[in-house]
Amino acid sequence: MYIVSATAPRNVIEALADALTWLDPSPADAVDTKEETRITWRLDAYAQDEESAYGCAGIIELVDPDVNPVVQKLEDKDWVALSLEGLPAVHAGPFVVAGAHELARGWPGRIPVWIEAGPAFGTGHHGTTSGCLLALEKRARKGPLGKVLDIGTGSGVLAIAAVKRGASYAVASDIDAESIRVSKINGNNNRMGRTVRFLTATGTKSAIIQAQAPYDTIFANILARPLIGLSGDIAKVLRPGGAVILSGLLTHQEPSVRAAFNGRGLVLTDRIHKDGWSTLTYVKPKAKPVKKTPSLLADLKALMRAVDAD
Repeated sequence: MYIVSATAPRNVIEALADALTWLDPSPADAVDTKEETRITWRLDAYAQDEESAYGCAGIIELVDPDVNPVVQKLEDKDWVALSLEGLPAVHAGPFVVAGAHELARGWPGRIPVWIEAGPAFGTGHHGTTSGCLLALEKRARKGPLGKVLDIGTGSGVLAIAAVKRGASYAVASDIDAESIRVSKINGNNNRMGRTVRFLTATGTKSAIIQAQAPYDTIFANILARPLIGLSGDIAKVLRPGGAVILSGLLTHQEPSVRAAFNGRGLVLTDRIHKDGWSTLTYVKPKAKPVKKTPSLLADLKALMRAVDAD
């Protein structure tokens, strides 16, 4: 595994991240950005091999020749074990997300979500996951979460947290079979039983997802381009009055994602910005009751009754 790092002003880092994220296929397996100082941001791109790493560096230099990317090979260590030793618990609203090593300390008054660090995305440390947890809590305070769909579930953290916060049932899907394997373990650790159904699927096309529709709450913590492409499908399986929580998009990618979901008749009700990432909450308006108008026949009958009365 290799890491390609670069520092620059925020607008430059966002442009570099956008280029690496939207390139299809991209030499980067994952891209992260974070604020280092008030004027400097950092980009970290992860690649499986040296060729891909230097491919990332080449794209960075092509987008902005003034940026000097640094390519480093990560040591062959048990990164999961190391992360378990030093990974702190994440607090987001009432939730505390951590591995068993941290949860064993006890967190009275909190909702514990047991997620071990591993190959599936979603330990709560990333701005997108914590943003979704905060949005989840805001939504839960407004009413029941009902039936949940979690698209791109990763570690299963959002589906598990939703059930622990009162959701009646959740379907959690991911295109990566390894993520589903890990999420099932996390589901068992959190004693989800049959309240969460984990499955490998793309978007909302799965027969299981369609059979359980419509959903009261939908999570889609993926990337900007897939969010835009799935906007119509998500709107179709969302119950009127239900909410969809979107993340995985950088703040400068908001306009295109918002345009897609606004175009589906959904209404933006909340935004959370965290570490350069955005979490958006949309609500599907309830259908307005149709006001019945008297038919022509009814009008004639009423008129005849009035004549007979005279």
